[in-house]
Parts: sequence; C-alpha cells; structure tokens
Amino acid sequence: MHQTKSNYIGWTVEDWKQFHAVSTSSESLHLLSELLLSQNSAPVDPAWISLTTSENLAHQWKFLQSKSNKSELPLYGVPVAIKDNINVKGLKTTAACPSFAFSPEEDATVVKLLREAGAIIIGKTNLDQFATGLVGTRSPYGITPNTFDSKYVSGGSSAGSASVVARGIVPLSLGTDTAGSGRVPAALNNIIGLKPTKGVFSCSGVIPACKSLDCVSVFSLNLKDAQLAFSVLAREDGDNDEYSRSFPESPLLKFPTTPKVAVPTGLLWYGETENPRLFSKAVDIFQSKVGADLVSLNIDPLLDLAKCLYEGAWVSERFAATKDFLATNPSDLDPTVEQIIKGGEKYSAATAFEFEYKRQGILQKVKKLLKDIDVIIVPTAPLTPTIKQVTDEPIKVNSYQGTYTNFVNLADMSALAIPGDFRSDGLPFGITLLSHKFNDYALLELASRYLKSYGPRFYGCLKNQIVSPENDEISVSIPNHISEVEVKLAVVGAHLKGFQLHWQLESVDARFIESTTTSSNYKLYSLPKTGPIAKPGLRRVAEGGSEIIVEVYSIPKDKFGKFISYVPEPLGIGSVELKSGEWVKSFICEEYGYTLPGTVDITEHKGWANYHSWLDSQTSKPFNSVLVANRGEIAVRIIKTLKKLGIKSIAVYSDPDKYAQHSLLADVAIPLCGTSTGETYISIDKIIQAAKDSGAEAIIPGYGFLSENADFSDRCGQEGIVFVGPSGNAMKQLGLKHSARKIALEAGVPLVPGSDGLVKDANEAKEIAAKLEYPVMVKSTAGGGGIGLQKVDCEEDIERVFQTVQNQGQSYFGDSGVFLERFVENARHVEVQMLGDGRGNAIAIGDRDCSLQRRNQKIIEETPAPNLPEATRIKMWEAARSLAASMNYKCAGTVEFIYDEIRDEFYFLEVNARLQVEHPITEMVTGIDLVEWMLLIAADTPPDFNQTVEIKGASMEARLYAENPVKDFMPSPGQLTEVKFPQWARVDTWVEKGTVVSAEYDPTLAKIIVHGKDRNDALRKLRQALDETVVFGCITNVDYLRSIANSQLFENAEVHTKVLDSYDYKPQAIEVINPGAYTTIQDFPGRRGYWNIGVPPSGCMDQYAFRIANRIVGNHHAAPGVEITLNGPTLLFHQETVVAVTGGQAEVQVNNVTVNQWEPISIKSGDKLSIGKLTTGCRAYLSIRGGIEVTEYLGSRSTFALGNLGGYNGRVLKFGDVLFLGQPEVSSCTLPAPISQPTTVPKSLIPNYANKTWQVGVTCGPHGSPDFFKPESVAEFFSSSWKVHYNSNRFGVRLIGPKPKWARPDGGDAGLHPSNTHDYVYSMGAINFTGDEPVILTCDGPSLGGFVCEAVVIESELWKIGQVKPGEFIQFVPVSYDTAKTMKSHQDSIIEDLQGELPSFEGNVLKAPENPVLSQLKISDNGPKVTYRQAGDRYILVEYGDNSLDLKLSYRIHKLVEMVKQYKTVGIYEMSPGVRSVLVEFTDDITQAQLLETLIAYEQEILFVDNYEVKSRIIRLPMAFEDQKTLDAVTRYQETIRSEAPWLPNNVDFIAAINGITRYDVKDMLYSARFLVLGLGDVFLGAPCAVPLDPRQRFLGTKYNPSRTYTPNGTVGIGGNYMCIYTMESPGGYQLVGRTVPIWDKLSLGQHSGDEKPWLLNIFDQVEFYPVSEEQVDEFTEEMNAGKFKVDIIDTVFNHGEYLEWVKEHSQSIEEFQKQQGGEKLEEFNKLIQISNSELEKTDSKIEPVEEFDESSEMIYSEYSGRFWKSLVEVGVEVVANQALIVVEAMKTEMVVNAPRDGKVVKIYPKNGDMVEAGDLVVVIA
Repeated sequence: MHQTKSNYIGWTVEDWKQFHAVSTSSESLHLLSELLLSQNSAPVDPAWISLTTSENLAHQWKFLQSKSNKSELPLYGVPVAIKDNINVKGLKTTAACPSFAFSPEEDATVVKLLREAGAIIIGKTNLDQFATGLVGTRSPYGITPNTFDSKYVSGGSSAGSASVVARGIVPLSLGTDTAGSGRVPAALNNIIGLKPTKGVFSCSGVIPACKSLDCVSVFSLNLKDAQLAFSVLAREDGDNDEYSRSFPESPLLKFPTTPKVAVPTGLLWYGETENPRLFSKAVDIFQSKVGADLVSLNIDPLLDLAKCLYEGAWVSERFAATKDFLATNPSDLDPTVEQIIKGGEKYSAATAFEFEYKRQGILQKVKKLLKDIDVIIVPTAPLTPTIKQVTDEPIKVNSYQGTYTNFVNLADMSALAIPGDFRSDGLPFGITLLSHKFNDYALLELASRYLKSYGPRFYGCLKNQIVSPENDEISVSIPNHISEVEVKLAVVGAHLKGFQLHWQLESVDARFIESTTTSSNYKLYSLPKTGPIAKPGLRRVAEGGSEIIVEVYSIPKDKFGKFISYVPEPLGIGSVELKSGEWVKSFICEEYGYTLPGTVDITEHKGWANYHSWLDSQTSKPFNSVLVANRGEIAVRIIKTLKKLGIKSIAVYSDPDKYAQHSLLADVAIPLCGTSTGETYISIDKIIQAAKDSGAEAIIPGYGFLSENADFSDRCGQEGIVFVGPSGNAMKQLGLKHSARKIALEAGVPLVPGSDGLVKDANEAKEIAAKLEYPVMVKSTAGGGGIGLQKVDCEEDIERVFQTVQNQGQSYFGDSGVFLERFVENARHVEVQMLGDGRGNAIAIGDRDCSLQRRNQKIIEETPAPNLPEATRIKMWEAARSLAASMNYKCAGTVEFIYDEIRDEFYFLEVNARLQVEHPITEMVTGIDLVEWMLLIAADTPPDFNQTVEIKGASMEARLYAENPVKDFMPSPGQLTEVKFPQWARVDTWVEKGTVVSAEYDPTLAKIIVHGKDRNDALRKLRQALDETVVFGCITNVDYLRSIANSQLFENAEVHTKVLDSYDYKPQAIEVINPGAYTTIQDFPGRRGYWNIGVPPSGCMDQYAFRIANRIVGNHHAAPGVEITLNGPTLLFHQETVVAVTGGQAEVQVNNVTVNQWEPISIKSGDKLSIGKLTTGCRAYLSIRGGIEVTEYLGSRSTFALGNLGGYNGRVLKFGDVLFLGQPEVSSCTLPAPISQPTTVPKSLIPNYANKTWQVGVTCGPHGSPDFFKPESVAEFFSSSWKVHYNSNRFGVRLIGPKPKWARPDGGDAGLHPSNTHDYVYSMGAINFTGDEPVILTCDGPSLGGFVCEAVVIESELWKIGQVKPGEFIQFVPVSYDTAKTMKSHQDSIIEDLQGELPSFEGNVLKAPENPVLSQLKISDNGPKVTYRQAGDRYILVEYGDNSLDLKLSYRIHKLVEMVKQYKTVGIYEMSPGVRSVLVEFTDDITQAQLLETLIAYEQEILFVDNYEVKSRIIRLPMAFEDQKTLDAVTRYQETIRSEAPWLPNNVDFIAAINGITRYDVKDMLYSARFLVLGLGDVFLGAPCAVPLDPRQRFLGTKYNPSRTYTPNGTVGIGGNYMCIYTMESPGGYQLVGRTVPIWDKLSLGQHSGDEKPWLLNIFDQVEFYPVSEEQVDEFTEEMNAGKFKVDIIDTVFNHGEYLEWVKEHSQSIEEFQKQQGGEKLEEFNKLIQISNSELEKTDSKIEPVEEFDESSEMIYSEYSGRFWKSLVEVGVEVVANQALIVVEAMKTEMVVNAPRDGKVVKIYPKNGDMVEAGDLVVVIA
C-alpha cells in the first residue's frame, strides 16, 4: 500500500480499497477528485475523449455510500476508465466520431456491473473510430501514442483504455475486442489484456463493430485485478444481449501440472527480427520453468479462419451497425475506417451464408487440430510499428497486427494477453495464451505460473513500480462458488441424488458440482445393514479396482463439521482420487468394515445406484397392489415400504383425512365418505368395497382399527383378498385372554398364577382372589388399550371391580368374559417380536421394554430391554417362538410378558396378533423391514427363518401425542402451524405444517426413533431428538417426554409399568384460569418488514411499558409477553419464576394478596396471579422471565387476532389455554435467554396514566397546507382537543372534533371527497382523515389506503395512543424531526439504563406547523415531478407526478424499490409502494436529511421511459358472482349498521345504476377485465389494489360509509377504479360482487407460496377471473386452504409500450366512455352520495336513557365497545350465572356479555345495530 495520498499513480485495485478502508468518506472523495482534476481530455491527452464532471463524481460517490455493504464490494471506490464505444450514463458516447455522439439514458450492462461492484467511472477513452483497427491512429480526437515511446503506436482499437492503465492512472479499464483490440494494445504497453470467451461479458450498451463477434475486454496492471474484473463482469444478460451466454457453474480453474501447450510452426513475422527472439524466450520459459509439454502445431486452419473476418461477409456487420449514420454523410469519418465499413455494403445474404459454411468447415478442422491441446501460445502481434509506418500503410500494417488475433472470436476461444519481455529499444513485447471457450480462469492460473517464472517486472510504463509477486497470484476464492471457505466432497452412496440421506447435504447448503468417477484404484462394498438405510464402503486398492461413480459437492467449511457428525461408524471422512487426478474429501470405510459378516463386494456394478437398480430387478414383488386399511403415521410408514417394493399403494380416507399425508402419498386414494371411525376405518363393508374397486390383491391393516378383527380377516378370505395378518381363528384364540393363556400354557410359556379360564361370577372371583393372595388383576378377556383392566388390593373391592370390568368388556368389546391373575408388584413390560410363516416355522427377532406407560398407554419404548440377564432374554425369545410355532401362527406378532426383576422371572401376558406400534425400534437394531417381511409371509414367500438375526446397538422410541400434559393429558386437536423434527433421526409421522389434527381419531402425531451404539448413546440421541422437536398449533406431550427422557429413573432404567403414576412432572407452563377482556401475546418491535404487503406489525400498543416490563424481569427485549386490555386475566403458574406488571393501574394479586406493579414479583409453583380491571390507562403488560414460547410468524410472535396469525394460535387467550415458557437450554427453543437479573424501576420512569387530556407529540405531514388543508384548518387541528371515540382499538383510535376545512373541492382522480388520494402506504401513527373524521392508525391497522394524513405521532409518543381510553381527550403538539429523534434516543437510553427522566418535548414545540414537503424536483423534461414528504420521524413519503393514475409512475416506483433492494441501502428498512408513491421507512443509521440526499441521488439514476417492460404474471382465479356468503355480508351490514344507503340492498345493482348499465354488464366486466396490481395490503394481508387495464372498465363508484365490520375471506370488491380481494374476514368498504379462493396462504402450504411467502400477488401482476359456481368456489377454497389448489399462473412481462399502443388504438371509445362518466352523470352521483351522507348523520341509533330499578336488581355493563349484534335471551326469562346474555361485535370479534348471577331478565337496552360503549348499561336482571 502506498502511504502518501497523492501518490496514487500505479495503485492496484487492492491499493485503492486499502486506502478507502482507512480513510473517511470525505478523504476518499477528495483523492478521487484530485485524480480527476489531474487529467485532461483530448487534445491535451488524446487517451481521454471525455472526463466525468466533479458533480457527477460526487454523485457517484454519494450513491456508493448509500450501499450498506459498500466496504465489502470487490471494487469499492476503485477508479476505472471506459472505452468510448461503451455507454456510460452522464457521458456522451462518440465511438470516436463527434457527429455520431449521443447521451445514453442508461449504462451499458458491463458498466452497471462495475458500478454495482463499487467502481467509480472517471472518463471515456479514445479508440480507432467505430472500433475498426488495431493501431490506435484512426481517431479525430488524436493518436494515442505508445506509453513507452510517443513515436510508436499504442495499438488499437482500445488505445486509450490501454494507455490510462499502462500509465497507472486507473488500475482497470474496459476495451472491446472483435479481432484483437483488447490484446494488441496490452502487448504494446506491457499490461494484461483479458479477452473473455465470447458472450460471457454482456455487449448490451456497446456500439457494435461485428455484433456476432464483439467482446468487451479488460485491461489491468496485474493478473489478480484481471481475475477480479472477470468475476464481476461474467454475468448472463440474455434479456438485453442476443449473444449473451452463461458461464459454467464449474469451470476449469487450472490446467494440469504439465499442460499440453501448442507452439505454432511457420510463424509469420513480416520482416521483424527481434520479436521472434523474444517469443522463443517465452516459449522456453513455458517448457523449462512452467513445465509445459510443448507440441508443434500447424495453425494454418486458424489463419484461414482469420482471413474470413475482413475478406468475408463479417465486414457487413460493421456496415449494418452504422449504415443509418453513414446515410447522413458525416464529415468526420476516418477515411480508412470509411473504406473498410463501406466495403461491407457489397455482400449479399447469399454471400454471408457461403462464408458461414466456409467457417464451419474450417472449424471442423480446428476441432480436430485442438482436440488434445490445452493451450496455444502465440505472439500477440508480430510487429512493433511506429506511427509513421502505420500512417504510410494503414491497412497493411493493421492487417499484419491481426495475424494471431483475428481468428480467436471466430473460433470461439478464450484469450489472455500477457507481457513477454522487452526489446533492445526498450519497447515491450507480448504473448497471448489461447484456449477453448470458458477456460478463462485456467488461462489466468497458467499465466500466473508463467509470470512467477518470468522474474521481476514493472507495472505498464512505470519502471520504478515493481509488481509484487502476490499481485500476479490469482485468488483461490475466485470464482467464489468454489472458495477457500468450502470443502469439495465426493459422495458414493445414500447421499446421492434421489437416495435417503441426500437431505443431509441440503441441510448444510451443499452445492452440486459434477457427476464423475473415481480413479480406477477403488473397490465398492455394500456393508451389512444396521438400520433402515444401507451403507456403502469405498476402499482404495493397488490392483483389481475400478472407476466408481461419485457425485461431487461443495460444502461451506463452517458447516462441514455438522455434516461429519452425521457419518456413522464404520464410515469416516478421508480423501479420494477422482478420475481427473484431483483429490477431494469423501467417505472411507475403516478396515474392519470390509470384513464384517454380510459385506458384499459390488465393484462390478461401478456405482451405488447401479447396484440398487440391479437389486430391484432381482426382487419379485409379493403383490402388485395392496390396500392400507389405516390412517396416520402407520399408514404412511406402510406405504413407504410398498413404494420401495414397487407395489401399488391404495389408501382409504375419511372426510377429515382428505388431505392427510397417507392419502396424498399413496398411488390411489379412495374416500370412505364419513367422519367417525364407525363410518370409515372400521367399516368392514366400505374397506372391502374399496379393495374391490381398486383391484387390491391384499389388505394390510397396520395396528388399531380392524387389525385384530377376526371377522374382518375371515371376510377378506371370503372375498378372495389376502389379509396381511393372522387368520381369524388365530385372532379369536389370542384375542380372548383366557384362551391365549391356554395356548401359552400348552407351548410351555410361563404364566402368571391366575384363574383357570373365565370366572363365572363375583363370588367365584372372591374365592380365586383369596387363593392367589392380594393384590390381584381383574381382566376382561377381550380388553385392550388399558380398558377392562383393574387392580384390586383387598377383598372388600373384588365384587365391585369384577362387575365393573365385566360391564366394560361387554360395552367396549361385546364380550363380558373376565379372568383373574396375581398382580406382580413393580412389574416390567417386556415383549418379544416374533413372526410365523403359518407352516409351523417361527422366529423371534428381538425384545422391547415397554414399561414406561401412563394409564397403560406406552410412552417410551426401547430395545434391547435393559437390565435383563441374557439367559432370561434367550428364554423369553424361545418362549415367544415356541408359542408362535405351536399354533402355526402366520405373520408378525408380539408376545408380551410381565417381568419380575427382583425374582428374575417372566410370565405370559398376551399376544398382539398384529404389527406393534413400537416395531420401528426392532427394525433399527436388526435392519429388517418388518412390513416387507409381513407382505412376503402373506404372499406365502416367507424369508429364511433359519437365519441368525444379529442385534446391533440400541434403539428408543418416544410417542408424540396431541394431548395437553398440563390438563390431565386432554386431547388437543387443531391445525399445526409449525412442525420440525430432527432430520437425522427416524421419525414416523403423518403430520406436517398445515395438518389438521382431528378430535375424531387417535392423538398420535409421530414416533421419534433413534439408534445408538449402546443404550447410553441411544438415550443421548433421544434427548437430542426431543429437544429438536417443535410442534405448534396444538399442545403436545413433548415437554412431558423431555422430562421423562432426562429423568434419573429412565437414565438408570429404574422403570416399571406403574412408575409414571407417581412421576412428578413439573411443566414449564402457565394455565389461563380467566382470560380477561382482550388478552394477547405480543412482542417488541412486532412483525416488521411486511408493511409493504399489508401485514401490520402488531406488537405492543404501549411499547414503553412492555419494554420496561421485560427489563424488570431481566428478559431480552424480544421476549414475548402479555398485553392486557381493560380487564386482566387470572393465571395459574406451574413453576417458579419472576414476573412484572406495568402499564395502566390495576389491582394485581398473587394468591389474593395484593402486590405492586413496576417491580419484580416472585412466583412459586401453584401460585395464582390475578390482574383486575384497569383504573387508569387502557392497557397493562405482563412479562414473565424467559418469555412465552409461541411460534414465530413472519419474524415475530405478536398476535394479529383479526388476521388469525401469530401469538397463541392467532387469537386472544381463552379459558383453559396453556402457555409454555421459554426453555433456552432446549435446542429447539428460539427464544433468547434472559440477559440480566430482575431489578426494580425508579418512580421517575413510571408515566402518569391518569390523564383526561393527553398531550401527544407529532410531526406535520405528509399532507398539509396549502395543497390539502386550509391554513386555519391546520391551526385548528393543533389547537383543538380531540375526544377519543368509543370505537377505538388496536386497529385505530378514532377521534371526535372539528371538521377540517379543505383546500380543494374533491380528491380529483382519486375520489369524490377532498380527503381522498390515490392509495398510498400509511405511516404507523398516522392521523388520517377518513372523510371528515380523523383516526390514528395503530399497530393492527391497514397499511394501504386512500385518505390524506395531516400529522404522524412520533415514535417515542406512540405509547400514549396505546393507553388513551374512550371519552378521554388528545391534544396534538407539533415538533420537529430533530426533537422527535432526540426524544426517541432518550427513551431508548432510559429503558436500557433504567435511570433518568421520561422524555419530554417541553421547550421544543414548534411555534407554527411546518411544511411537510421536504423537497421537490424534476430530473428531466420527460420525467415526473417528485415530491418528498415528511411522514413521521421514521418515514419519508416519495410521491411521483400529479394526483392522477399513470402507470408510468408505477414503473418509476418499481425501479426505486428495486434499486434499494439491490444496493441494500444504508438506513432504509422497508420500501412500501402505493399507486403513485412509496413510503420509505428508515432507521437510526441515517438521518432524514441523509436519506433525502440518497433518494435524490437515486432519482438521478432512474431512467424514465414509456416503453418499459417489467416482470409480471397473469393470475387466473375462479370467482362465483354474487354467491350467498357475499350477499349475506351485505344483509348483515343492512341489519346491524345501516338500514338504508344508495348501495343497499344490492351492491351490483348500485354499480349498474350509477354507471347507466345493467347488472349483466357489471358481471361481464368482472369476467372480461384484466386487473393490474398497483399495491398490496389494501385491506390487510396482501390484498391487492388493482385497476382494470381497459379504461372503459373503470366504473364510477364509492365505498361504504360507514364501512362494514365483516367481509368474508375471498370476497371480491369494486371501489371506483379499483378492485380488491379480501384476504381475511375483516372490515371493509368496497362494493361486494362475488367470491374467489383465499389468496392469503397463511402457512405457505401452496406451491405458489414458495418459501414463507403467504401472499399470492405481487405488484404488476395481472388478475383475471373465470366463472365458477358457488359450490365450486367452496370446493376450491377447501383445496386452497389445504395447499392443494393449483393457481393458474402464467409468467409474462407487462409491456407498457404495447399497452399504450392498445390504448391509442381504442382511444375514441375510451374517450367516449370517460366523457359519459363525467358531466351530469358525475354531478348526479356526487349529489346522491352527499344526500346519503347527510341522512347518515341524522339516523345514528341512540340507546334509551337509564330507568330506575329496585335495589335487588343487578345492572350489567358491557366490558366492550362495539355494535350490538344480537340478544341470546328475552325479557322475562330466568338465567343462571355465567349464561350468555348478548353479543357485541367489534372488528370481526363477537364478544359475549354473561350473567354475573342467577336471576330474571327485566331489561335489555341495545337494539339491533346500536353502538355500545365499554361501560354502557346493557342488561338488567332481578
């Protein structure tokens, strides 16, 4: 690095970057300015045609500073030069012909890329006119001399670009190279000239010479900079350049250690004598020092190809590029250039084809010539001519200089010109390395080898600046997709694409490079299977090996360790040699792995995939088709085996399971048409019919349902269908426990002492029990699942229990038989997996311990059973095998034993004649697929039962249930909103995100199965797997499972079947005893970053109180807490913790003892926390140490109840809810851990909530005076006290006060009312005028709307809006932006430090409201006016053009948004577009003034065009016109809100009437229009604001006033010009016309949603509707909600130029339509709306005055504000305590007022549609 700032001559890219890194922004700009000012354009310095201005340089620098990643940019602040046939915005393009000059509107693509990489453009350089020449003398701007000797040429055509690099003015420059113009100047000036593979650099924006051959080239001082420039510029640009092509993902990066280098024979030197000597010297270096294998090559075919360039039709391309210009007879054409170009005029199309045929013929020869050649080395140019020599013979010398350059692009080769040596006259000589296309990086690497061998060299003509060796070293991190931070890995087995473990590569972001083979020194083995997945072993051998197929991937180094952790023994990571000779990481097998029994040498198959294809071909299928008579995880698990075996899988499903995983996974799915199990899964007739209809050869039942139904087994046989299970007779014998005992006895299996057969009555039971001795077990012979099984401890209970079990057996199983057994104390449940072939052969293949049971339901199972002596284990196995063999048992079964650990004795319990739930753990330790064996046995082709089954390692399974362990394991159905399982474990499941868990069926969600080398390893993995398991949407037992798995009793295997009955489970949870009025989970700062698509931030209304509460308990600021509105909850805590309550004043009690707010409160397990009614303020906040564990949705855990998303299942808390707390020690917990100890808060930081009038600081704007409001109206706004309306909530706070005085009569094109404006995005805290009524937009409000905003509440004052109550007053106080930011900074600091005073604007109030317009500008004559409006202390609203609908403005907005996105502009947080504006939200990283400066700088970079194209999609949606749900919503409005209005009773009739058309015309418009989306979030959640593209379909209209409180999801509305689709059940004002499918995919289940993108539409999408029936739209809605509806989407572009042409074609009819809509019709419409509004003011409902009642009467007041919906009781009826009385509706939520005690209703006050305020008297009971 050069130390002195002014000594920048000869700086490399790295030198410039290092300077900027240690300099201030102003110092950097100063040095760049110094460089610029030191330069002069032609004629003073003929290398420069033009230089950028100082103003433009400053603009470039300012623009660069706005990028957040600027210091990481590869060319940050590096000055570059551009050849003057390449467009640079802000500088004229001349192509060295002054009369050709023009000012380009945008940069060439390569210039854009340089700028995006951080480069600064200094100027445009001289060239041979129109890039025609290799000499640098053909320019009216002067001859650019050689940088060593001014008498010599510099070479051309890129003379200037080479000169400014060689002189060290800039480290990089761009040239162009058609025939050598990027190489010859490099050779003559001692620099690097990189000519890329044709098409790799875009030529868009380059004045063509020969368009089909042109290349942009790079000049640099060293190889490192050339390599960097190549990596920046190599980008496909097919949209703009017809000849662009993509660079390969995995290019050749280096040639072999001994590259094959061709040296041409018979070189032509044209009389030159010194240059041949230097060329020979360079060749010698390649041979002696680089180690190249030199071969001689006759390159005549290449030289023949070169002649085609100027002797053939390609010169016609030069003519084609300039013919229009030549037609103007310019006077400043260079004569030689003119002669050459006009020579192309003579060629015909036929001639062109002839030469192309000739070229192709030569290329065939070249292909053979270069077949085994890596590189050709040639002289760059044969001559070193003087200017005089060129002047004397311009064409001849030029022709000679192109001898070794002209053919390169015609042959599609890559080329790199590098310094050779110096002649005796001190002038440089250069050589060029040529190779095949796309070998550009390899050429750079080879050149690096050469230059290192070459010895010291200097930069360009700067003889005193020696090139440091590292600058001619190429970077190993370029290209960056194979960088030094990545590891190459070759995979050979189950990690291959399409195999089971490929997900492991995906999980570490591995990138596929290539499919290849190893060298021939390897053998491949199939290792013995120790789990569900087979493993290969790759072994290097000295002989007898083969090339083995592998796939090569690149893995980030920081994730390689994670990948290694997946690798099981005996595999490990080593290195393997690829066919190419490269060594990469790969799997190796330890030596003992090859010698294990069962290892198979599969080398002959050459690869793992080939081997498995061969295996598949050897395996005969037991059946062609099998029906799975089950659901849930077992159905999914069975189907996977069927698919593995190539058997057609047939699923059956109930109505709730229509979209369940098993029905989707199967090849065929048949509906059973019903809901209950009786109607569906245990309906034998339906299952048999499904099998017949589908042609199933067999039925496999799994477990449960019909799996042990003997009648079903027999029925299958009768119908000729194979039942995959035992015979009906075997089931009957084993199903009755007394007969099963008899079979066991006969087989010699030990039995628990008990009754001999069934017990006839209670008296006999008493006698037998006395003999057995108490305690005893009374069992139903047909019982199961824990039913019909009871323990009796004493004689007094035996008769009662006997009768109970007898009744249970009859009720549940249809069999009243009962038998008795002695109870074994602390018995363990151990079972043996057996299989029989039905011919008397049987095998036992392992045991399982299932002792961990809750209420006889298994929780965690493991194998092998721990603490079981081997001798006992063997006896158990033999007993099970003997039993199965004795009865010719067929299929899989489980023999269950009671094991008495103390006596080391086991007794027969029962046989489960089916596949057991816990079967996977046996599969894990044996490697046997039990389902496959069952199928083989059923097909009478059983496996070999004489084989030895080896048990390897240990396995455990935990059952995940949808049940609430805090609420006595109550079932917990619901839709799953997040599901994550450990990918490395085996998880048998049927659920995923979006699955609806029905209350109809078994609560099993999944079985989590692990395998370890021993029990300790398996237990460690089970704990890890449970910690990584995440399920939200319903409560599961995962916390309970974790507790057990981490317990000492399980770790020590101290288990028995009753141990969990006394297990002390302490849930990390709280229980909602009473939810309060409106209690939700919120966090700070809420759901930010999605305002642009209509997702409100939600979060806490009073951020200050919430944040302080978290600070008190020591939480991280992001920890979720509880927001309480008006009346608080009662909560039961199940563990010790610390809480704090802040916000408005309320009585807070712990176990009925009052505690203080604003300080830590210690809570013990079992404590009840009660928060009463607020006496001051509107909201209180509860923070719990560690936070509340709810799922994150779009980056936040906050609740948006109206949208049913976030928080606790997207809703307010209800009675019985259980909230789990954060457990940071659990790996799946994403909540941040507490960061400090609990602490108190000084009283100085506690706000005063007892305010009748709140003073609230605001900034003025974005809309003000005089353009929107009259000055006196603005003054009145700030001097008035505004009353808070009863209908105020989290969506907005409505205000009552003086009507505004408008400065305009209407909203122009945006609407009839002066408050109307084209839809734009509101600021949070904006005070909007919806008509004449103001509303403060709060955290659940809509983002996009069409009403002006007079002021915005500053961020530090928003907490006050969260605390104001209806009836209180607000006075707005204007403050400056600076004051607002000071207050916010102060607020943040006191929250962080917990000391100081509350921020105040006292003394900083503006004397008069300020003009919100920050700036206005117009960049160009054809560009729009841009207005920058202050929109709060963290927003600027950028408005384009006038108040009219203009699609050109939409494109302008789009370009600005894209630019900010691309550059990640410093300080800009979010860009939210509207119809003609964009709201820019900014952070504290930038000030308002700095942002304004950046936005203005960006504006100068945006090209304003009419004929723009932008990516778009045509989205066709089904719509039912005026369906019943839509009509019902209108009726509901009429009944509850407004009985009469112009748009009632039918919205379509209203639209038709005011537009003078029929309702059928309205319908036709909806189905024929194409609506262009201009904004999102019009009524929340991605709802579009879309306009018909045909102006004749833009009808007159208005919105509801007042708006509806309810609109169905999917409803389509029309509001004047605009169409909207409602994306949730919400308020709204559009006229309703029909219903489509939901377009907000909350869980991103649909294919159209992509990765976490729940909104369907994007701006510039085009929406069309097609007609469907109401029934169809309901069906499609169901599909959409399940993520199965395929939206009709066509990718396209919106071409504005074509659109304008279409409008022009139809201009006459469009003008007629618009004329009809104006004039009298518009006046009539306006009058209609005015009358309607005045009538509305007169007809507001009033609640009757309060009457007098006796003292015994109970006055019942509403806790809610809203509109009375309906009464649930009548006057005179008797009611009981807590009975629902009336329903109050507010913003979708229907809230019930309950009776506080028993009594008789004597009065109901509100009537249908009346407004009810919180605190209003509503009902009286006596």
